[in-house]
Amino acid sequence: MIEQWQAMADDGREFESWDEITRHAEDLPEDEVRALIEDLAGWSGRRPMPYRWWERRSRGEWAPCFLLADHRVLYGDFEMREMEDPDAYEEFYGTSAVGDEGFLSGFNAIGTGPDLRWTALVSEAEGNSSSGGLEVFDAETGAWETDGVQEDDHYIGWGEDVAVSPDGSLLATAGRFDRQVIVWRVPGPERLWAAGSWRTGAEGAGYSHIGFSGDGRLIVAVSSASPWDGTVERNVVVAGAETGDVMFTTATVVAGGAVLDHSGSRLAFVGPDGDVLIHRLPDGEVVARHRTALPGAGALALSPEGDTVAVGGDGGVELLGRSTGRVPAEGTCQAITWSPDGPRALFTSEEAATVIDGQGRALWTRPMEDPSLLVAAFTPGGHTLVTIETYPAEITAWFLDRDLRG
Repeated sequence: MIEQWQAMADDGREFESWDEITRHAEDLPEDEVRALIEDLAGWSGRRPMPYRWWERRSRGEWAPCFLLADHRVLYGDFEMREMEDPDAYEEFYGTSAVGDEGFLSGFNAIGTGPDLRWTALVSEAEGNSSSGGLEVFDAETGAWETDGVQEDDHYIGWGEDVAVSPDGSLLATAGRFDRQVIVWRVPGPERLWAAGSWRTGAEGAGYSHIGFSGDGRLIVAVSSASPWDGTVERNVVVAGAETGDVMFTTATVVAGGAVLDHSGSRLAFVGPDGDVLIHRLPDGEVVARHRTALPGAGALALSPEGDTVAVGGDGGVELLGRSTGRVPAEGTCQAITWSPDGPRALFTSEEAATVIDGQGRALWTRPMEDPSLLVAAFTPGGHTLVTIETYPAEITAWFLDRDLRG
């Protein structure tokens, strides 16, 4: 059967072949599913999760057949693809994954929650013709919530960064000009507050980074860096996620973004001269200072307890604090998160994008024409990487823990 399926794929019927494979695997015990995975080691096609499996997974169920799929298309503009049987595609991917509204261009950042229901994207301005904006996709209904957001400050100037809270209930954006930090509640979306009036000295520059604490109570924002002088001080602001009330702020040289631990009692960023600084909150006292020799350091993740920081840069990840060590990697770190088994980092090199864990093992890799242009984000906890493609339009969730049960 393997030869038959491979012949179908080689004959241009890859989708039909994969559909047959998924149906064959549904009644197999786990040992036979794993044997099938080994037999398909040379399979060069895609391995998407059918909607019928996705529904079960979303309910917290688990089945051995789920191991076969390495990704789920959350949104796909399948009208842009050449399809012999559109109805079969719709049945396989589910109506919630099929949309007919175009949108994808000029996105700077993507954010998503742990259950992958909400995907938020921010775009940049297009010259003098249009402002940047926020797009919000609801994978549960297959609908874009853009219209509702547009009525309530959809135009955000120039979107730089976006994040979804760990419980999936809040969206936060950072941008230049206009309302520089905005937080919405979903579903809705209902705007909670906007911080264009924060008196931090960054009113003209805007903000380039936004993130939540692990418990979702706080956000941290970092003002935009000067494109011509990296030694200029930037503002780091920690505020209540629900209210925008400022808890802590400091002005200093910052490389990259800043992160909070689970409880929001520790703040970390790469400061002057490459020092990794750990501040205690809310008083802001520097309780730890680590030196890293990692070039290009700027991507950070704090352990839930706040006692170890993972720093990503050019050529690897470095652990500093209670745990120490260095994991080499090819390329430049674009994003890093803390999963239950330690840090996970996304690296891009000249030819590929790769996610590694704290032992340097590749959890996902993808050859690309220009990996540096990849727009991607980890879910809270690092179980999934979400990417966006512009042509054909597609938002894809890549499963880094395919055997995660329930």
